Amino acid sequence: MSPRSEPRPPLAGDDATAGYRALTEGCARVERSWVERWVMSGADRARFLNGLVSCAVADLAPGSGVYGFVTSPKGKVLADLVVLASEEAFLLELPAGRGEVVRDHLLRYRIADRVELEPAAGDAGLAVGWTLAGPRAAAVLSALTGGEPPAAAWQHRRAAIGGAEVRLVRDGLAPAEAWSLWLAAEAAPAVDAALAAAGAVPVAVGAWETRRVELGLPRFGPDFGDDNLPQETGLDERAVSYDKGCYLGQEIVARIHYRGGVNKGLRGLDLGAAPPPQPGADVLHDGRSAGRLGSAVVSPTLGRTVALAVLHQRAGEAGTEVEVAGAGPAVVRELPFVS
Repeated sequence: MSPRSEPRPPLAGDDATAGYRALTEGCARVERSWVERWVMSGADRARFLNGLVSCAVADLAPGSGVYGFVTSPKGKVLADLVVLASEEAFLLELPAGRGEVVRDHLLRYRIADRVELEPAAGDAGLAVGWTLAGPRAAAVLSALTGGEPPAAAWQHRRAAIGGAEVRLVRDGLAPAEAWSLWLAAEAAPAVDAALAAAGAVPVAVGAWETRRVELGLPRFGPDFGDDNLPQETGLDERAVSYDKGCYLGQEIVARIHYRGGVNKGLRGLDLGAAPPPQPGADVLHDGRSAGRLGSAVVSPTLGRTVALAVLHQRAGEAGTEVEVAGAGPAVVRELPFVS
């Protein structure tokens, strides 16, 4: 399946309003269905991975992490990723459906390097992934673990919840104050019961997606893919280090940064009362294609349909009127839609 054709997760039916409220006012527990978990081990992992991603991982200390892109030789984004450093390995968070693609790409450049990359296994305490998010999430975690959760982006540590060991990760790219919880499958019932007793509300992924779009946060798959350069995603300032030195595709990414821009960029679209169309619809300006629609949702805060799209600069100015194929007129907006 092409990243552009990924279906949009629905809101949780009658629970959609409660789920959105938990994310914006309380504490929500969301299944991390948009993430795959992989483990990179081996003595050469830091040097090896540092030469293949846009973020600096060579000197990551255990308990820290970083967000970046896996880039092709032509500088295109093959996937975004989070790299979490432990004493013995890197834990990689990758977009759903991209793990095998990324593994094949990375290991193609393994020659004599002592590196292995495998899906996270239950015996590593990583089989289940949840996110705890919302303005009350930190208080819930503090009460359950007896200590403050990690504060800086991508910091992580081990903790105990409901008598089970989990790994807490401060999410640095989320539509709410959020922490990821990685845990073994057999620990899930005890941890879930403890979270529920502390006030965490199970929320469908659609509520998370709605808030994500409102805040202008794109996701690999519906919003950008392997035909995009880092600067076209709106995430390059978070994902690209221009000081780390060489990596695959670095020359092209750096040349764009220092010598010129790109012709496309992430924008918001206001579709008014139209129902949310599926990602991939053509966005037209003056009768010509100007880009493709990304994630589209009905915003509870704004009361209308809004969407993300990577648009050509000729259609990218706020206030520009465009046409979304099959959905009707839309107006280009600056991001985020809400603060």
